[in-house]
Amino acid sequence: MPAKEPESRWTLAKLIDFESVLASWDGKASPDREGGPRAAVMRRWLEGGETEGPGRRWLAGIGGAAMLLAAVAAVAGAGAVWGSLDRASSGVNVIWMLSATLVLPWLLLAFGAVGWLLRGFVPGIGLIGGLVEKLSLRFVGDEWRAGLERIRRSGELVRVLAWHLAARTQMVAAAFHAGAFAGLGAMVLFKRVGFFWETTTESAMRSFLDGAVAVLSAPWAAWLPRAVPNVDASRSGADWMEGGLGWWSFSLMALAVWGVLPRLLLAGWMGWQKRRALAALTFQAPHHRKLWRELNAVRRGEEPKGPVDGALVVTVGGAEPDHEALRPFLLRRLRMNPTAWESLGVLDEDREEAARAALAKAPAGIVLFAEGWSLAPRQMERALAEVASRAGERRRVLLVGDPVEGAIDPVTDEERAQWERFVDERGGEELELVFFEPS
Repeated sequence: MPAKEPESRWTLAKLIDFESVLASWDGKASPDREGGPRAAVMRRWLEGGETEGPGRRWLAGIGGAAMLLAAVAAVAGAGAVWGSLDRASSGVNVIWMLSATLVLPWLLLAFGAVGWLLRGFVPGIGLIGGLVEKLSLRFVGDEWRAGLERIRRSGELVRVLAWHLAARTQMVAAAFHAGAFAGLGAMVLFKRVGFFWETTTESAMRSFLDGAVAVLSAPWAAWLPRAVPNVDASRSGADWMEGGLGWWSFSLMALAVWGVLPRLLLAGWMGWQKRRALAALTFQAPHHRKLWRELNAVRRGEEPKGPVDGALVVTVGGAEPDHEALRPFLLRRLRMNPTAWESLGVLDEDREEAARAALAKAPAGIVLFAEGWSLAPRQMERALAEVASRAGERRRVLLVGDPVEGAIDPVTDEERAQWERFVDERGGEELELVFFEPS
C-alpha cells in the first residue's frame, strides 16, 4: 500500500487546480481550524471543494504535445543526417553532419541559457516550450481552455510551469539527437557510404577538426580507439572512402554522449528544479493573501483554546484605542492577551525607545494597531520594518479599526480595500491583517 502523500506536498496538477478554483472564488471561506503552514492550509481548502480542476487533463495535454513534437524532432534529426549525404559520391560530409546535429542545437541551447540568466533565473520556455504549451490547450477541451488561458501566468504557477515545460523541451531536443543517431545507424547498416570533409582552407580546417575530434572523443578514446577517426585521411580525395571509415563510430558516439545524454541530464535537473519550486510555494500573491485572511479568521465569540500569553500592543501615529474596548476582541478573536501597550511614530524619542525595548519581550506576539481612516504608507512601512526587525519568529498582527471615545468602530469598505491593497503590495511577510469587529 503506497504511503499517504503529505497534505502540504503540492504537485503541478494540484497547483493548476488551485489557481483555477481560486480564479472563480466568491471571496468567502470557512475558517481553517487545524492551522499549520500556509501550503498545508491552502491544500486543505482546495481538497475541501467539490469542483475538479483541469490540472491532470492539461498535464496530459502537455505530455501529448511533447510526444508529438518529439516524434517530429526525431524525424528532423534523421533528416539532418541524410541531408549531409552527397548522393553523387555516396559520401557523408562530416562537417555538415556534425554542424546540423550537434553544433547548431548546442548554439541554440547556449542562447537560451544566456536569456535565462538575463531574465533572473526564471526559465524561459523558448520556441519549443511555447509550442508545447499552445498545442496542449487543444487537448483540454473548450470548457477549460478559457480558464487555463487566464491562469497559466498567474502567481507562482509561472515558475513551476516554466520548469515543467523546459524539461519537456529538453526531451524534445533529446529526441532530435536520438533521431540523428538512428538515421546515421540506418545509413551505415543499409547503405554503403563513406565519410569525408572538404574546404578551401585545408590546413586551418584540418587543425580545427583535429582539436574538435580530440575534445569530443575524450570520454571514450582510451577504451574505444576505433571510434577516433583519422582526420587527415578523410579529406576529400581519391582515397577518401578508405580513409573515412572511422567517422561513423565516432559520430554515433558523439551523438549519444554529447547529444542525447546531456539533454536527458538537463531534463532531470529541470524536473528537480520544478519539485524544488513546488516545495517552496509561499502563496503570497494578492489573491492568495486574501484567501489566507479568510481561512485564518476566527469566529466571533469563540473561546481561546489553551492558555493565552502576554502580547504587546503597539499603536501607530498617536492612535489610542480604548484598552478595555479592545481587550475582549484581542482575547476572543486573536487569542492574544494584551499585557503591554506602547506607541511608535509619535515624535517622542523616549516613547519610541520604550516601544523598541518592549518589542523584544512580548512572548505571545505583537499587535500593531492603526486607525483605518489615516493610512500613511511611509509611516506604516517604518513601523512594520521596526516590528519585523525585532519580532523574530513571533506572531505579528496588523489590527485596523477606528477608535472613538470609549469604543472602537469597524472600518468602512473603502478603508478595508485600501489596507488590503497596502498589505498585498508588500508581499513576502507572515503578517496577519485583521479588521476590528464589535463583539
